[in-house]
Amino acid sequence: MLKQILITSLLFAAAAPMAHAESSQLPSVTVSMAGVDAHSDAGAQIMLRRIKAAAGKVCGDAPSAALDRLQKFQPCVREVTQRTVSELNTPTLTAAWNKEIGVEARTQVAERIR
Repeated sequence: MLKQILITSLLFAAAAPMAHAESSQLPSVTVSMAGVDAHSDAGAQIMLRRIKAAAGKVCGDAPSAALDRLQKFQPCVREVTQRTVSELNTPTLTAAWNKEIGVEARTQVAERIR
């Protein structure tokens, strides 16, 4: 059973000229998943909230300027969350994330158009 995950931001490595950076040099946060049923919808929601909160810490403090939050911070949180959800490969967590970002709605619309 999944007890904890380590969330790191590879975005910083890609953006900075440290192409050979070790993962220990990247910002990281350990998230406890103890006591969370990853296979239930409620557990998936709890996991997603914890992952997003950790992604926010990895991406740094949210800028006070709205434009900076929109252009830098929010995309970083979204990318780190997306990567973490993908790496965990838990169907209920993936479904919760897809619902949050509207993947299901876009897929249904695309299917209706065909």
